[in-house]
Amino acid sequence: MRAGVAVAWLTIDDGDNNPVWFLAHLLESIRRVHPGVAESLDHVLEEHGDDGSRYLLTSIIDALHDADEPTTLIVDDWQRVSDSQTIAALSFLLEHGCHHLQIIVTSWSRTGLPLSRLRLADELVEIDSAALRFDSGEATSFFDSLGGLSLTGNDVAALTESTDGWAAGLQLAGLSVRGGADASTLVGKLCGTSEVIGEFLAENVLASLEPEIVDFVLATSIPERICADLASALAQVPRGQALLEQVAQRGLFLQPVDGEPGWFHYHQMFAEFLRRRLERDDPQRVAQLHRTAALWLKEHDRLHDAVKHALAAGDPALAVDFVEDDETNLLEQSKMTTLLEIVKKLPPRLIVSRERLQLAIAWANILLQRKVPAALNLFTKALDHADPATQADLRVEADVLQAVADTFADRIDRVDTLVAEALSRPQTFHPRVPAVAGNVSAFAALYRFQFDQVRRLLAWATPYREMMGPFVSVYARCYLGLAAKFALDIATAVAEFRRAVEIAQSCGTNSNATRIAGAFLGEMLHDVGELTEAKLLLDESYRLSPEGGGVDYLVARFVAGARVNAAHGDCAAAAERLEAGMAVADQLHLPRLSAAINHERVRLGIGLSPPVSARLRDTRHNSSDDGMVTLTYELDEASAIRLLSAGGSEQDRADAHRRARDLLTGIDATLRPWAALRAQLLLAETLRAAGLQPDPESAGLAQRCNELGLVRLAVEAGLT
Repeated sequence: MRAGVAVAWLTIDDGDNNPVWFLAHLLESIRRVHPGVAESLDHVLEEHGDDGSRYLLTSIIDALHDADEPTTLIVDDWQRVSDSQTIAALSFLLEHGCHHLQIIVTSWSRTGLPLSRLRLADELVEIDSAALRFDSGEATSFFDSLGGLSLTGNDVAALTESTDGWAAGLQLAGLSVRGGADASTLVGKLCGTSEVIGEFLAENVLASLEPEIVDFVLATSIPERICADLASALAQVPRGQALLEQVAQRGLFLQPVDGEPGWFHYHQMFAEFLRRRLERDDPQRVAQLHRTAALWLKEHDRLHDAVKHALAAGDPALAVDFVEDDETNLLEQSKMTTLLEIVKKLPPRLIVSRERLQLAIAWANILLQRKVPAALNLFTKALDHADPATQADLRVEADVLQAVADTFADRIDRVDTLVAEALSRPQTFHPRVPAVAGNVSAFAALYRFQFDQVRRLLAWATPYREMMGPFVSVYARCYLGLAAKFALDIATAVAEFRRAVEIAQSCGTNSNATRIAGAFLGEMLHDVGELTEAKLLLDESYRLSPEGGGVDYLVARFVAGARVNAAHGDCAAAAERLEAGMAVADQLHLPRLSAAINHERVRLGIGLSPPVSARLRDTRHNSSDDGMVTLTYELDEASAIRLLSAGGSEQDRADAHRRARDLLTGIDATLRPWAALRAQLLLAETLRAAGLQPDPESAGLAQRCNELGLVRLAVEAGLT
């Protein structure tokens, strides 16, 4: 490799048949040479899993391009991959990588990779087995480098011919000769495929080693990667490091793991031979070695590998214990996808009765903005196996989780009941429970329009949030921002949303938390007229983000995003974003989001279907005290008013004016200043459309908007 080229090395193992693990390992290999490139992308995997693979791969390519540094990615032992999604991920890199990224794939198989297209585009260099074969001269140099061999030119030529110039075969042959084998006799026994030759030579190599070394390499072949302490545990020797160094110095196919100081791995061919030998000679020891590896790896925070070895040891219950023991740490570190992917490896029959683990699965799903009913149902069934005291506490935690699901579904009618017990005895639970309970209770208060109560609840929950990761605090700041906005304290609202973004960025600039907070801030910045920054934030939120997270976030993402696009003259993008938002509203059954999208379509002059238009024009009444129902009613009524105001008849415009005044009259301006201001602006628009003079209330609206900093609202209402 030429000087000045960064080299990222990824050695494939069996775990890479899971696309999430492959992408995680890919990120890790790139991080070793470009820490800044991969720094903010871990959360994409944890929050989106393989759903975010295209975004993640594109981000890697873009970041390497922006870094303007040549980089070579070596993907070794690719033949071990058979999963179609993992193959698709590497294919995407090969086809779309920029000129800064050179990819070298070593493999016994070409299956699945887009080699024909790359060959036609003259972007492929193939080095096949013929090119890799050693000739006699190269073999002579190779044997000389091993040292300690007494080989004639004829011996070298014969060994080269019998191994077909296969480098690994030549190394095994050299080790056999160094161990005392006669070269001429050895040549006579070398025939058949490379696998047969390798098996024969490996047996010869082991036969030449001291029993202590044989036992050591057999024991340490069990894991994919080995370090000194793990080697000592497996081989039950005190000097694992010294023996590893000795094995490496003797050329026994032990290689350092690139970018992981102190870690080694055996060449795949030799490792597989050693494992087959162990399985043949001592199958009971194989299980015990897997168990030893599992316990060591769990103790050293390598849960994924620990679970794999526990399962290989034939002890799935131990694997389940490992995951259940670690679930809190995984959730606190926002490693939701890691948790769920590991759980997939566990036997369903064993986890069905693990109530704590089932609840953790439900938490992971809700934090990933996924639906939780199925997970909560499994938890409820598992709860029957718990003792009464545990049952009581876990039911309270499950109620808090259900309250979160309710708020994401835009329901607040039972939130207070669901979180009451968690709020009454917070010290008896993990801090996650009261922290989240405080958040969802504040959300319910927000839509009872009790803005002081929102602040009190979030202040109460602060100590518990501080013991948690940043995600809970991001939502708290967003709710504080909404409370300030609805109270027309615009400066505080902007400050709270900016603080939410700052906190979220500790999760990574590509995290869901950053996109959610950024959407809220972008919506607010639009209203105060900072359109450039608003567009950046809302576009980023739209690139890759959850479909859950609450209706307020979705309104910001889709509706405010469309409004900003329209303000920049891109009406096609605005229409596309609203269409995407309506698909989410229909899929998740969110009437308030649907109403907000219809209202924005009307406001932007994007046509509605005749049935929807007719429904909106109908007279409606609201007698509900549910804040969500009230907001949905007001949005639909605003849509009707705009449709009538844009109508061709004088009667339609008069009806629009009347309904706009009725809408304003029905809003308590003291309780809901933001809603009252928006209704006043709508009334002013209907007055202008009807050719009427502004009334006293409407006359000073432009000045009031400017004083509040809401300059864009005045512009969009046609007041400036």
